[in-house]
Amino acid sequence: MIVIEDMASFKNVNAAGFEEIKTGLKKLFNITPYPSNDESVIESFDIVSLGFKFSITYYKTGTLLVQGDETHEDFQIIIRFIEFYLESLTS
Repeated sequence: MIVIEDMASFKNVNAAGFEEIKTGLKKLFNITPYPSNDESVIESFDIVSLGFKFSITYYKTGTLLVQGDETHEDFQIIIRFIEFYLESLTS
């Protein structure tokens, strides 16, 4: 995972992994899909929580990008959930 101010990037996430991550996040949060005009994007959606918005974008390159206020507790929950899922694939 690469973290740059208010952004976390996960590389090499396959399509099945992304679907499982999205399903898991749906159990924790309400997600709202939004279309992207960027041809490199497979899917994108927002999570709105207590007035904060977090954007999740999955790219054709296998990169999963999470954007939002990195100091917000829900941002940390989202990141830990994705990390836990990805780590479970390698163990």
